[in-house]
Amino acid sequence: MSCCLDQLPIEIFHQIFYHLWAHEILYSFHTINDYLNNIITHYDNYLINFESIRKSDFDHVCRHIRPNQVISLVLSDATETPNQFELFQSFFSIEQFTRLRALKLIDLNDNGSRFFFQLYQAQYLVSLEINVSIEFPLIGCSPSLRRLIINILSGVYFDIEPAIDLISFEQLRYLSISNISCMMLKRIFSQANQLKSLGISFQFLNTIDSALLADIHQGQVTTPALVSLSLNIVAAIQVITRAHIERFLVSFHRLRQLELVVTIGADPPFVDAYQWERFIVEYLPQLITFNFKFSSLYINQNILNQFRSSFWLNKRWVVACNLDGRCLFTVPHFAPTSMSNACAPVSSECTTLPVEEHIVLYDRVTQLVYESDHWNLPYRYNHVKKLFLDDPYMQENIVDLSQVQSLYVNTSDWSLYMILTLIKEDMSSVNYLSLNCTYTNIDYQDFPNISLPQIQMLCLPKYGQYLDNDRLHLTQFFPCVERLKVSINSKHQIPFLIDHFKNILSGFFYVNPSEYDGIKRIRMTRQWLKKQTDRLRGSNRDNFICQIDDKCFFRVSIWIGDNDEVDHKVQRVVRRKPWWHQRFRWHSVK
Repeated sequence: MSCCLDQLPIEIFHQIFYHLWAHEILYSFHTINDYLNNIITHYDNYLINFESIRKSDFDHVCRHIRPNQVISLVLSDATETPNQFELFQSFFSIEQFTRLRALKLIDLNDNGSRFFFQLYQAQYLVSLEINVSIEFPLIGCSPSLRRLIINILSGVYFDIEPAIDLISFEQLRYLSISNISCMMLKRIFSQANQLKSLGISFQFLNTIDSALLADIHQGQVTTPALVSLSLNIVAAIQVITRAHIERFLVSFHRLRQLELVVTIGADPPFVDAYQWERFIVEYLPQLITFNFKFSSLYINQNILNQFRSSFWLNKRWVVACNLDGRCLFTVPHFAPTSMSNACAPVSSECTTLPVEEHIVLYDRVTQLVYESDHWNLPYRYNHVKKLFLDDPYMQENIVDLSQVQSLYVNTSDWSLYMILTLIKEDMSSVNYLSLNCTYTNIDYQDFPNISLPQIQMLCLPKYGQYLDNDRLHLTQFFPCVERLKVSINSKHQIPFLIDHFKNILSGFFYVNPSEYDGIKRIRMTRQWLKKQTDRLRGSNRDNFICQIDDKCFFRVSIWIGDNDEVDHKVQRVVRRKPWWHQRFRWHSVK
């Protein structure tokens, strides 16, 4: 096989590498022969994605790839990869990445002030994406930045303007941001003359904010020639009006895509189809796609019928309202993706979508909750990825079980035997299982031949409710679990679980807040965990990261290197998803 590979030109391998992450390239091609090793050594367009990565793969990449070979980088401090950012900085500094084009940072816990400030040294950086739930330091970026995305966890509000004060917006083409003021947006408009796509969210508490948005173009020499705009506004009742929105939109004559969401405070003119038609024809003549979602108390059948005119039907702008009539939205874009009761996604009386096309509403649903056995639906849910069992009954004709990837069991009415049998016989794609229920007195002799190696992520929210749960030898059923999330009642359960699940690569252990005793706080150190855990004393000694949070509650995240005694080759071939499932590309910037 290696001799055959020697006959292929370098360009072929470069084309293959273009579609793979760096750790996939090293895992698949490294050490096969000298020819491939030489290609890997000199390849200089690596895309590194450290999100949810195995620690062994992280270490392998850091040891074998030079920073100047990297054009795209993803770093994550999520619970599956704790303290990754700090560990990464022990290997490299940002100024070493001289060819970096795209950078994505996820849930960074480390202060990272020096790293953020020195981003200006990445002179070729064109794309920066930051996913955060806490305040972050001052960002220093080079003028080459063309794509900036700052995603803040829903419901979290803090002032991000000090952090972006040094960013140059002159070359920016794409911007997605929230938690900024209208004055900051006006400053961005004055600088970002080349901005083509904007996604922005506001929270308006009074009419002053709305007036600032409406008058944002006053005094501006030029207005960005936006072709795509996504505007999300959360406002109190009577704070934002349709007139405010129209005055803001009126200058964007070249707009081709518009997404508009107004939560809580949409006044009656927001749902007036005739006013929208007049405004679009006069001021937004190039608009091709218009998606909206308005929360209002004024939606009835007469309003819905306004959207059946030739203008709306010819443009294929189809709308619907929810069952309580308080939300008007376009479909399928804003059609619900999650269903939690025995009803259709949208009633046939509540939409302008032709009846023969209603199946698209079912195909949008990716999350389904079984709460009742009374289902009477005209179509089947064929694309459900997350399935929640809250009821002891299931009608299999409602959902295509073979498509489900994550299963959540929230009732003890489903016996462990029933769950294991269901997965084994009908749910071949499930790799995540959450058992939010309790099982005691399990007789393992009742089902000795059931094993589910497909389960790689296991969540046990009720595990900590019983003191004798070390008798639950779940590895008989789940021998290949790599990621574990478990509630505990004692720190001694952590080493037991790590040794029990021999393939575990990351674990999150926590005491439920409702059960946490603030007086008898749990205290633990990394050294104690290492001493108490056979695996961490053996071949994996010092090859693990442990993050302990015991200030308010008790939570432990652990990231472990591969167990040398376990052969992961077969498992990894099964586990690996196609590269396009998670692709993050710098060349998506236009």
